[in-house]
Amino acid sequence: MKKLGLAMVVVAASVAGCSSTTSQDNYREASFELCNTEVDLYSVSDDGRIRIACADGAKFALDSEDTLTTMRDINIDYCDGEGLGKFNETSKYYSFKCKSGTLLNINK
Repeated sequence: MKKLGLAMVVVAASVAGCSSTTSQDNYREASFELCNTEVDLYSVSDDGRIRIACADGAKFALDSEDTLTTMRDINIDYCDGEGLGKFNETSKYYSFKCKSGTLLNINK
């Protein structure tokens, strides 16, 4: 009976450890939203940049979760959730292309 109780504690601890969401999980989930298709490549480099390559050829390199949040918002607000084909951030503008072909520049 004690062994069963110990086993249940170990299983519960393992499940609890798996349920915590990390920033890596957030990036991975967002990669499917931004691609709106299969994700061919998802990697994290030594400098912390996240690189995403979509099955349709779209590629993204993200420096921070703030950029990720902005890209997700743009995808929803301007691209109707269909995914981004291109995205570029400058000091004053966001330039992006929706999968539909719509190309826009908006002020920060």
